[in-house]
Amino acid sequence: MVDKQILKLSKLCEHWANHNDSHKESFVKWRDIAKEKSLSSVVENLNYAIEMMDKCTESLLLAKEAIQF
Repeated sequence: MVDKQILKLSKLCEHWANHNDSHKESFVKWRDIAKEKSLSSVVENLNYAIEMMDKCTESLLLAKEAIQF
């Protein structure tokens, strides 16, 4: 029998990872706008946020994979 909370956690990890992808798309869009406006510090920080979002997504997907049914 599958634990309902563990099943929900697995689904949440996948949902959060997918949701991160939509945020990342927005970060990229606004990073490019900042680049056009020569806002180098903003570009640098958004690049870092994009990198961290990728790492967060990777961790969420690894957590999902680690859940055993």
